[in-house]
Amino acid sequence: MRGVSGVALAVVMPLVGIGQQPGWVQDVPWIQTASLNVHSWSAGETFTLQQQTLFPEFGAVAWGFTQIGTFSCLAVCAGTQVKLTPQVAAQLRMGCMARRWLPANGVRWTVRPNLHALIRGQGNDGQTVTLGIAFAPEGPLPHVQAREELVIQLKGVVERNERRLHARCTWTGAGAALEWQWLTRLDAQSYVGVYWRMLPGFLGILGSREWGAHRWSVGILRGIRHQGMSLVLGLDAC
Repeated sequence: MRGVSGVALAVVMPLVGIGQQPGWVQDVPWIQTASLNVHSWSAGETFTLQQQTLFPEFGAVAWGFTQIGTFSCLAVCAGTQVKLTPQVAAQLRMGCMARRWLPANGVRWTVRPNLHALIRGQGNDGQTVTLGIAFAPEGPLPHVQAREELVIQLKGVVERNERRLHARCTWTGAGAALEWQWLTRLDAQSYVGVYWRMLPGFLGILGSREWGAHRWSVGILRGIRHQGMSLVLGLDAC
């Protein structure tokens, strides 16, 4: 588990822009609490909303909506969790993904099945490694849209000396995208630090604080390769 950050940060592969999705890569979330995340980038006319809900008796539900110009995508899937060992667990979810384009010749829709499979290992000191795979057969696509039927995502979290590192690397047929957060503790309820996203080249500040039973987070990022600012909002159950 101690090598999580080294492995994830060392994977700097040649990057190919992900078609009509310059700001976002599909997330394959590990659901352990209820959470809501919003990302916005006005200069790129993009917006994404993701929510996960855990039902102890029935399993978990994840859904997300992405809007990029005239393209939009809604994905929903639900499933369960299986404990393999005291430190290793797996999640399996199934659902559907609906996509819509607004080309010059009219509206186009596609609806495809959506499958998520994840396995997660946890260390003795809070370190975690999660490997997730998402598969959604896409069929025929517009020539400008990258094919991303298979998504492979590796995530790692390391906490040490009042600091926390989150790293995420995502592979698709269009290339690879890397993202990381480095946070340091301000007090018993608060963290603040740096947030970097390879796509589309955002760098900024992220802060979080616990109030009651929830953790609130706010991030402001500036495009390095592209113009504009990005706003990141998060709400997680503690």
